[in-house]
Amino acid sequence: MRASGQQLELSATDLSKFLSCRHLTALDMAVARGDLKRPPVREDPLLDLLIKRGREHEEAYVTSLKNQQLGVVDLNALGPSDRAEAIAQTLDAMRAGADVIVQGALAQSALVQGALGQDAHAQGAVSQGAWFGRPDILRRVPAPSEFGDWSYEVADTKLSLETRAGTILQLSLYSEMLARAQGVAPEFFHVVTPDVTTPVHSFRVTDYAAYFRLVRDRLVQTAGREHAVVAAEHYPEPVDFCEYCAWYARCRDRRRADDHLSLVAGISRAQRRELEAHGVATLTGLAELPVPLTFKPRRGALASYTRVREQASVQLASRALPSPVHRLRELGEGLGLARLPEPSPGDVFLDLEGDPFAAEGGREYLFGLVLITANGQPDYRAFWGTTEGPERAAFEAVMDLITERWRDHPGMHVYHYAPYEPAAFKRLMGRYATRELELDRMLRAERFVDLYAVVRQSMQVGIEKYSIKNLEPLYGFARGIALADANRALRVMETALELNATDDVPPEVLAVVEGYNKDDCVSTLRLRDWLEGVRAGVESGGTLVPRPIAPEGDASPQLDEKAQRVEALRARLLQGVPREPSERDAEQQGRWLLAYLLDWHRREDKATWWEYFRLRDLAEEDLVDEPQAIAGMEFVRRMEVKTLKSGKPTGTVTDRYRYPPQEMEIGEGDELKLTEGTFGKVVAADRAQRTVDVLKRKEHLEHHPSALFAHTWISPKVMEDAIFALGE
Repeated sequence: MRASGQQLELSATDLSKFLSCRHLTALDMAVARGDLKRPPVREDPLLDLLIKRGREHEEAYVTSLKNQQLGVVDLNALGPSDRAEAIAQTLDAMRAGADVIVQGALAQSALVQGALGQDAHAQGAVSQGAWFGRPDILRRVPAPSEFGDWSYEVADTKLSLETRAGTILQLSLYSEMLARAQGVAPEFFHVVTPDVTTPVHSFRVTDYAAYFRLVRDRLVQTAGREHAVVAAEHYPEPVDFCEYCAWYARCRDRRRADDHLSLVAGISRAQRRELEAHGVATLTGLAELPVPLTFKPRRGALASYTRVREQASVQLASRALPSPVHRLRELGEGLGLARLPEPSPGDVFLDLEGDPFAAEGGREYLFGLVLITANGQPDYRAFWGTTEGPERAAFEAVMDLITERWRDHPGMHVYHYAPYEPAAFKRLMGRYATRELELDRMLRAERFVDLYAVVRQSMQVGIEKYSIKNLEPLYGFARGIALADANRALRVMETALELNATDDVPPEVLAVVEGYNKDDCVSTLRLRDWLEGVRAGVESGGTLVPRPIAPEGDASPQLDEKAQRVEALRARLLQGVPREPSERDAEQQGRWLLAYLLDWHRREDKATWWEYFRLRDLAEEDLVDEPQAIAGMEFVRRMEVKTLKSGKPTGTVTDRYRYPPQEMEIGEGDELKLTEGTFGKVVAADRAQRTVDVLKRKEHLEHHPSALFAHTWISPKVMEDAIFALGE
């Protein structure tokens, strides 16, 4: 974004930022108009290298086009100060029918009207906005336009293998500007990646056009207004993009100075809006509300507001203290401290470093384990897997080590913080079809222990976020790697992974990442020990805290027999099939695919049930962020009492429930579950009014829960049997 005379010129980057945070757009507007100075750019050790690799990637693609005997017009020599000339030469090349135009320039006139410093929106002066962009490639296609029997489509070279939303918006913008220039809309835009197998990914313009226009128009309207007005209307709420934003410190400091409600751990935006409507706008104000709460919320259950009030209270009490205050909750059966098994010398403390954008399905690039030595000291082990082969090898090595520890120490468990680690193991097992039986046995025997769930269910802590880093003052853990250094190294690592440049990561960065991972593993051990001390304190006060009873991990004989049959048939199908895909012919590739389809449905079926158990074990405050769950439900009224033809009631009813704003993807026909079983089936869902109508089971006639989750299972047995028969 930049000022051009009395107007603002916008770019694709501005679209992405606007989508993330309206307050960020207001700050950028202030910078463009000279009323604010942008914070200094944080140093990035890989930035120059990545720019160089990006240019090399573009040059390699252009060379491949030249090798196809295509005529190339290269406008790279025209810099930022040559905009008008770049636009003119681009149009000339398009009229001449050039096959390929490199670094062409596109612009869209109809600038935002209204003098800078005035609120154009208030004057009703909103138009389409000024846009400028330089797509990497414009490639000729055989579709008529104003230029003749040809037109152009946009292609951009990206080092990342995954296409992100920002790229889609960027290319949608370029395609719209291209349509203005040539008089006809292009059918596709393209992303050129370093993927050897499928380098070019094509996307239909119309698939994204409506969403693009919505974001574009809202940005244009905003850009036509006074930046101070926009900033005042859009408070700097914490969003995902804060992690990457140059203005992060400014917005964080403002929230702290304002004692903003967003500082309360676990509070939702809907809850903040409700509290503000009742005159509660600060953490202190929430903490000092008298209990029981006297207001009736329009959205959500009163109990959820009582919980956030208690959280605010413990945070307020912790201010200015060296260690946060913690208050124990009422002990629930099988919850919180009652989830802690008996400690074992074979216990393992696990932490993974992963990047969800490094490859399709993500990459778990560092597996860290801490074992307990004979003298009680932590023994750290690191397993790196920055590419597909090493990732598989690291997963197998870690699974083998854990399996060996379990054999030697039957009472051992694998401790982790938050659900990420077991979820990653499940993904890896499914992706590589390896260590399936071992992982299944661990899951059935409940060997994974999530200390996040133990903490959340057993206590409230005076911290703003329930991350293990925030908890560490409770148990006096001091990290060996400063978090600021770790965050920079992790950013470098993730960037290198996503751009396939891990060979260029400096050794000192790898050392910092490994040190950070070791700190996480050791911190998990220290947290477990501290929680054991809290548990002992509760018991010394006269309250019994039972240990969980771990079930047997062995599968049924029928499952074992079926798995053995599948493995035997897979071995026969894979006889003579090369390990490397590039060495297989079509018939061998077909046999390889069939061999791994034999139990594919069974592996996918496991994921369905894993998700069921994950949702079942979540606290209500965590369910609010799950699209397959509804939290904060409130009974509205009884819609129908089911009767037989005789008029006799069947014992089932349909009840309507209201819920507060949240991401919710539950619809008609979905089965809704409670922790202890099925509650009923959705017969109607109105997302605009935020209501669901539920046909309830007899035993829940007068039961009105505040949270439910959806789970519907369809047996894949018919498909499994058909594929197995084909394999035979």
